[in-house]
Amino acid sequence: MIVSEPGTVGTATGTDAGNINGQAIAITVFSTVKWWGKLWLPVLFTTFRLIPPLTRDLRKLSFIHFARWTLVRDLPANGDAAPRTRLRYPHLFFESNFNDGWEEYIDAFSYVLTRGMSLFWASSYGFPGALPTGPFKDYIHRNEFEAAHYYSAYPEATATMVRKALALAPRVADFAERATRLSSAEFEAAWSAFLTDAQDLL
Repeated sequence: MIVSEPGTVGTATGTDAGNINGQAIAITVFSTVKWWGKLWLPVLFTTFRLIPPLTRDLRKLSFIHFARWTLVRDLPANGDAAPRTRLRYPHLFFESNFNDGWEEYIDAFSYVLTRGMSLFWASSYGFPGALPTGPFKDYIHRNEFEAAHYYSAYPEATATMVRKALALAPRVADFAERATRLSSAEFEAAWSAFLTDAQDLL
């Protein structure tokens, strides 16, 4: 959960300190993929990329900044002269940034995207299923890595706050431009109308 007081930035429970930057929390998970996963996952990735409505439920979770799954077959060279390291088994790399707590994040994924979690992670060894959430959280903890460096441009703001601010900015600019031509009475009426119209963004 996020624990915060007025004038302070929230902190999260359920994850390592290196995964937290203000209101933003990172999660990085590597899981070993079964032989058929290296065939299945590219097809799944392509399907979700070509049919955007399939990600509708994920995009409804407004506290998520982004989520990405990648199939890793080899590791880059550690220095110019070193060769790339081919992995014996491919790995599913999952990374995401979000607001609220680690526990709540996994719960949301498990209950809202139950089928999707199974589609992505069923090809990984040890995946217990998305529900119940207890074993799934244990699975994520076992395969999670703490971020070595984590940066957020607006650590004091949540994804929802940033999205609303971006939507509000042009409305404020338009109102400010119109206000220069209004009398005091007209400004009062226009300001009241503006607050009513934009209240969902404030």
